[in-house]
Amino acid sequence: MKARLLVSAALLLTSLLPAQTKPVALAKVYVGKDNLAHLVDTNGKDVAMPKEQGQVDVSQPKLADDKQTAGWLIHQDNCCTSYSIPTGLLIYRAGKKLNLGDGWMIYDWCFVEGGSKVAMSTGTVHGMETRHLLLYDARSGRQLQEWSSDSGQPLPPWAKDLEY
Repeated sequence: MKARLLVSAALLLTSLLPAQTKPVALAKVYVGKDNLAHLVDTNGKDVAMPKEQGQVDVSQPKLADDKQTAGWLIHQDNCCTSYSIPTGLLIYRAGKKLNLGDGWMIYDWCFVEGGSKVAMSTGTVHGMETRHLLLYDARSGRQLQEWSSDSGQPLPPWAKDLEY
């Protein structure tokens, strides 16, 4: 009798707790005609992401292999050019956003290790003489590593998919 009462109490308690559901996977990320990044989940729901402060455009949308993490470049007006430049990388995961970058122009970026890390190539708008590469944790936004071509060190393995 006592055991049956304990089982009933446990069942009642678990029925009152909110269900732990896995976030819906992302199917696609793209730039819409509205110049906003759009996320599409596996149910077909398409959500336009609101503009960030100073954002005039977005580019290079990418979806990580984990299908939970997406990212895109945030462009801002630049005082010294007639066009906007990407100076931030927005990473979206499970309803949270991180804005990454070091303030320089972002030439290229990619997900590393299935989406748990992000690598980017940054530098000046014109006349970049050395490669400057950064590696970030995609969940916390913490910078993990930095590499420069003038360091004399070989290109790190996490940078193999970067164009610049």
